[in-house]
Amino acid sequence: MESRKIRIDVLTLDSIQCAACGYMMESIAALPPDIQEMIEYREWSIKTKEGIAKFTQMKGKVLPTICIEGDLVFPSRIPQYEELIDEMASRAPAPEMAEKLRSLREAGFQFDMLEENLKKAGAGQNTREGK
Repeated sequence: MESRKIRIDVLTLDSIQCAACGYMMESIAALPPDIQEMIEYREWSIKTKEGIAKFTQMKGKVLPTICIEGDLVFPSRIPQYEELIDEMASRAPAPEMAEKLRSLREAGFQFDMLEENLKKAGAGQNTREGK
């Protein structure tokens, strides 16, 4: 399997203060470990210069938005687990990765690992200048 990971960017206002933004981050953070190994994700808050630049670069229109491999996929809509898997699989860098993702389609979110995954994702850490 190719080692390149699927890039997911989450455009937010702030995942700590904005509930919908937090839920968007949770939908990525609660993916099972097998999927976590195949993705790289980051929150881009428009409260920072970096976040504004990313929002502009991605041609964002609404917040929050999940972008997969540079495509605005879930603008202002928190995806169902299966939808998220399908969209990642359709953008996977290798057929083997897409197949593995589809095989995990029934696994479901793992909310019991949520706090650990959000911390790993840096949720809320990219929401203020100087952090």
